[in-house]
Amino acid sequence: MQETSKQQVTSTQDQLYVNCKNCGHAQYIDPEEIKGLHVACAGSDCSNTYSVKEGIKHAIVSDNDFLAWSFISDTMITGTETISIGTVKEIKLKTPIKASKKIFIIQQNACDESVIYYRPVVILPEHFLIVSSGNPDMLGAECEVRWVLYANVKSDYKEPWREYLQRSKESLVSEDYQGAIVEAEIAVEVTIASVLWEILVRKKSIDPDVVEWILSKVQAASERLKRVMELAIGKAVSDISPAIYRNWARDVADKRNRIVHQGEATTKEEASQAIGAAFEIIWLLLELINQEPA
Repeated sequence: MQETSKQQVTSTQDQLYVNCKNCGHAQYIDPEEIKGLHVACAGSDCSNTYSVKEGIKHAIVSDNDFLAWSFISDTMITGTETISIGTVKEIKLKTPIKASKKIFIIQQNACDESVIYYRPVVILPEHFLIVSSGNPDMLGAECEVRWVLYANVKSDYKEPWREYLQRSKESLVSEDYQGAIVEAEIAVEVTIASVLWEILVRKKSIDPDVVEWILSKVQAASERLKRVMELAIGKAVSDISPAIYRNWARDVADKRNRIVHQGEATTKEEASQAIGAAFEIIWLLLELINQEPA
């Protein structure tokens, strides 16, 4: 059994990456400096400056594999192993996982000009196999590889909106574009419910039974953002930011309804746009209760 001492375990939720819309350059920023921060793109020959919110949004909808799986999973585990071609390498993970999201295997040395194939297999909760193969002349040859495993380790989420937005992004990566839009709308709707509950029950001290009755009578997300939000803060979300509200209604809510009720097809571009619009309105809603979306 392989020792686990060389493995590194990192929480992806402790990492904050942003992506430049102009050139696509991705970079890390210190989460402690997020408030009010504007990012100067570090990409070559790019002088773009953008807000943290825009940078995070573009990172979420980006095609960059690293940014995608860092957002979808909650933990990244990395390690380096010596592989004997034509055999199965068994590794014990340093920490048990609940779900494997994505595995990258990068060959560290040339080994040979022949093509070598690596197939990763995860056996929950803590075993990881690397199956290797090549031409007959390669059997038994040793190659050093670095592997990166994106996985979920935690059993629950304190922020349901984040879980559904992660599912939406995973659907986008898996080319389930209809599912991506449906999950994006669920992320918005659970945020609306939790924000209204926070304002009405905890800040305005309205009886929880009364709030439950109000929400049971006004179930449509658009009406909650208008009528119930006016009750909560005296202003509808469509008045706070007409553009963000309009983008959500058009690109997420209305599109979701046509998918669910009419089976409407959608594209990758529409799904990416929906995730971005959902993120924008979620950020706005969480700011109303002084929560840090990042």
